[in-house]
Amino acid sequence: MDGLHTAVHGFVTGLVADALAARNGLGPGERHAARRPGRRTDAGSLPREDGYGR
Repeated sequence: MDGLHTAVHGFVTGLVADALAARNGLGPGERHAARRPGRRTDAGSLPREDGYGR
């Protein structure tokens, strides 16, 4: 019974986390990766105004 509870809890937690992550569109890391596709060491940082503010 404990294993079933753990499996259900993990599944529901994953669903909620995915829903919360998808509701705001791309995050700062994904926007940064979209600027220059592929693996590059010279991509640079996102401008501060393009990142999430507090």
